[in-house]
Amino acid sequence: MAFPADNVCFQEQGYRTKLTAAELDKPAVNGTLTKMLITFERGEFTWEVDVKRAQGIRCRDVFEAIYDTFNEQLTPYEKRFIPMDRYAAIQEAFRLRCKLAAGLSEVELGLGWKRVDILEHGTIFLGLTQQKSGGDWILNLGRPLF
Repeated sequence: MAFPADNVCFQEQGYRTKLTAAELDKPAVNGTLTKMLITFERGEFTWEVDVKRAQGIRCRDVFEAIYDTFNEQLTPYEKRFIPMDRYAAIQEAFRLRCKLAAGLSEVELGLGWKRVDILEHGTIFLGLTQQKSGGDWILNLGRPLF
């Protein structure tokens, strides 16, 4: 979730395949859903991802909304909750993200930490779950499989 939806890949048995436009445009759920509230919790942080589309939410809409949520710069308030022992790992994730930003490394470095950096390297989309039918969704992220 560190990069835009057009860069989402499916990984299986060590191989990565970029999702096609047709795959990204598939409905996110069986049936038609026009509003989706997704919650993500990690340690001290809780973020909500709000997804809306009158014509029905597609996978692309979910990925874009998640990316937009985690692409936000950390606020001074959010920074206060980062444990000091995580600073080095977050800085490492930040520098890697900046290095991989196509042609924008210096720009990204200048912007500073974003929410995605708090995830360190746990930015792989593992799916959404619901505690109960019709309820809010929970975002599941994990580390890359090498």
